[in-house]
Amino acid sequence: MLGNVFMKTLRDYRYQILGWGLGLFSLLLVQVQAYINFFQGPDREKLIENYKQTAESFSFFFGKVYDVETLGGYIHYEIMIYLPVLLGIFALLAGSGIIRGEEDKGSLDLLLTMPHSRITVILQKWAAIAVAIAAISAFGWLGLLIGVANAKGKLDTGAALLAFLNVTLVGLVFGSLALFFAQFMPSRKAAAGWVGGFLAATYMMNSIAQTFESLRWLRNFSPFYYYELSKPMAHSVGTNLWAILLLAAVPIPLLIAAVLMYFKRDHGNVFHLFNNGKVKVVNNGPTKVALPKGFWLSNTFSFGLKASLAGIFIWGLGMATYVLLIMSVFNGMRDGMLAILKTDLYRNFGFGVLPSNESLLDLLVFLFLLPLCAAYAITQIASWTSEENNGRLELMLSLPEPRWRLLVARFLVTLCALTLTVVLVGVFFVLSTQLFNVPVNAINTVGAFIGLWVVSVLILAVGFVLAAFGSGWSVAACGVLVVISFVISLLGAALKLPDWVIDLSIFHQYGKPLVNGLDWTLQIGLLGLSILFVVIGGWRFGHRDLEK
Repeated sequence: MLGNVFMKTLRDYRYQILGWGLGLFSLLLVQVQAYINFFQGPDREKLIENYKQTAESFSFFFGKVYDVETLGGYIHYEIMIYLPVLLGIFALLAGSGIIRGEEDKGSLDLLLTMPHSRITVILQKWAAIAVAIAAISAFGWLGLLIGVANAKGKLDTGAALLAFLNVTLVGLVFGSLALFFAQFMPSRKAAAGWVGGFLAATYMMNSIAQTFESLRWLRNFSPFYYYELSKPMAHSVGTNLWAILLLAAVPIPLLIAAVLMYFKRDHGNVFHLFNNGKVKVVNNGPTKVALPKGFWLSNTFSFGLKASLAGIFIWGLGMATYVLLIMSVFNGMRDGMLAILKTDLYRNFGFGVLPSNESLLDLLVFLFLLPLCAAYAITQIASWTSEENNGRLELMLSLPEPRWRLLVARFLVTLCALTLTVVLVGVFFVLSTQLFNVPVNAINTVGAFIGLWVVSVLILAVGFVLAAFGSGWSVAACGVLVVISFVISLLGAALKLPDWVIDLSIFHQYGKPLVNGLDWTLQIGLLGLSILFVVIGGWRFGHRDLEK
């Protein structure tokens, strides 16, 4: 696989493809079995009706539900709604790294000393990313088909293929956008951060616009709007060919613009629309540049924290926006939601719902904040591993600073970033309860966010110990573990999994602190386990060669 740039790039992403693909494969496989378990039996019609009522209650955020009485409609509503976001995250990380990431580590200069033109390199790398995105989608499609075959269900194979093609095109849009942004951003992190913010903003924009009539025009600027126009597995909607063609066309001008900008700039530099590539001369001599000074550049911790501020702002405000959206409509849907959540459907899911604001907010808010904070923790792990994968860690370790101190400083950076993000969302939650007059238990609220922080810290610690053993596959492995853990906590009771299996899920250990209060003994134990993982990771990192 080293014969050309295309195959080499594809090989470099083999762990990510397997990690993301197998996670998606497992998720689709489990969801098919969950559908069979939920909606088979004498109470099928009643359960489907309860499910429809619940889904309609979330229509302000997820859109209108279609054909959930069929397996295809159910899969679309449960999985395909947010799958473009997950694949978009992978795509933007990959798209921002194929050129700018290799510039950061210096390998692109070496590559271009060989008989490869710039256009050949960038086009082959972009094609490899497109194939990688399609391969991950193919894993999901195969998981769906195998699940249907095992459960002896019914599903239109061609419609399922079109649905995953639709997902692939959205991912390719964000991958191409990241490649475009990387041409005028100073680093891969900056490009990925801005495109990640654009992804979150356009997703929220599409969701909010379908709730407020005056904002409907905003949907035209969101890729998710054109994605939702096609629901191939929901037969009452079908496929919008023009929307699919539009999604397929959007990456082309982005790629062309990225190629043109790449031609016009030096490696290590950014594209400037005016005077690009020209050197300024003062008094017939080179311009003097002052050495950087200030708090942010004084040590490894402060420098890393400054680099994380953009992510804190983007992720924190994104989750805070979701909280505000829920709170703004909470009182209007409270009674209807509580009635629905007492039905047999939710008892099958293992939810014991009491008639209170806390129980409803636990389901509407914290059930979504948990995986979002976990995803943010994984991005922090990716930030750490990218320094080794891109070759920057050797330069940092050449300084007179012991390895363990570098590791501790880097972990403290990610810990602070995680803490600030959770605090930001918590402040918005508390303020919104006052603003929209939604009374909740104050002590349990604090406990719920502390528990959310502890879960994220444990995921961070697991990622660090995995990265200490292998930076190339650690992010993918940690992502798969998080997805499996979340699926177990969500569907464990419905799938009748053994209690000891359900107890292995970190999300299950989180419990329902907003309703029942926080188990402080358990949280202290989880923090102790996190410290142990960090110690093991520090020991391992101190005793291995880089890139091994």
